[in-house]
Amino acid sequence: MNTQLDFITDRSAWQPQTLLQDDSWKYYLTAQDLTEIDAALAKAEAAKLSLSQINQHTFVLPTLSKTLVAMRQDVENDLGLKVIKGLPVAKYSKDALKIIFLGIGHYLGWALPQSLHGELLQEVFNRGENLYANSGRGTNTSDKLPWHTDRSDVVSLLCINKSATGGESKLASLTNVYNKIKQERPDLAEVLCSNFYHGRAPFEDKSLSPWYQLPIFTQCKGKFASRYLRRFIELSQDYPDVPKLTDLQVEALDYLDNRLEQPDVCFNLQFDVGDIQLVNNFTICHSRNTYTDTPEHTRLLMRLWLAAYEGRTLAPEFEPLYGSVEGGVKRGGILL
Repeated sequence: MNTQLDFITDRSAWQPQTLLQDDSWKYYLTAQDLTEIDAALAKAEAAKLSLSQINQHTFVLPTLSKTLVAMRQDVENDLGLKVIKGLPVAKYSKDALKIIFLGIGHYLGWALPQSLHGELLQEVFNRGENLYANSGRGTNTSDKLPWHTDRSDVVSLLCINKSATGGESKLASLTNVYNKIKQERPDLAEVLCSNFYHGRAPFEDKSLSPWYQLPIFTQCKGKFASRYLRRFIELSQDYPDVPKLTDLQVEALDYLDNRLEQPDVCFNLQFDVGDIQLVNNFTICHSRNTYTDTPEHTRLLMRLWLAAYEGRTLAPEFEPLYGSVEGGVKRGGILL
């Protein structure tokens, strides 16, 4: 892997102030959009379609579809972030919201399995799990989530209910933080562009190799791509045939974690009921604060993992995680 990546100068390297001054990354659903969504929902329900049958052809949005298709370029080649606002979630049942969310998502990419059961959509709420337990997942806990990327080209979240306190969403441009580390500590930037061993998650297929090597920061055919979830790097240390992290690697990871929290990197995203987030997993890292529910205010999100129709080609080291490094194909998710 090339350990001398250039500074990233495109708009993916945004700073929080950029998003505060320019809200072009927000899209407000119009009355016409909502009418089209209701019509598409009615047809899908009348046809008794399963979630696996929802796609662009079975959830037709004559005008809104053009806006959603344009968002593909915003997410892939621009800021890497779009937020669709104003879906009136209170008027729909949970099953209807699943159809709507999947229907909208399919205009951005292929929905990917999020478990070995092949779930295309996961509900995100506190099931009382400990994130760091053997089978713990961030979708099932109210614990604070560390900075991470998901295993898809795009991650999409729909906010249905908010918690009583906490749960604030945080985003950071990985190209921006890479630039800053390269400027401040070029020695650590080089380490982060070199291979780290990653262990498999407990919820993955046991027939897969238990660990693989992948840098935090990569570049292929001129496109940057990052994969970061420190927990899985640390999981690899349980295997006797995996070398122990060096002091310099630990210092680099610590520096990255600290840098992601700084105000010139970390963007506190207001995530309102009815919002749909669309985030590029290769250029944006995300996290969430711990939260507390009450009977009146119980946090509930829905999550999609999407393989982008015009996704970037990835470095070869991504193959064990994504199944393919070719761009614009169905790849990623939980490999079945």
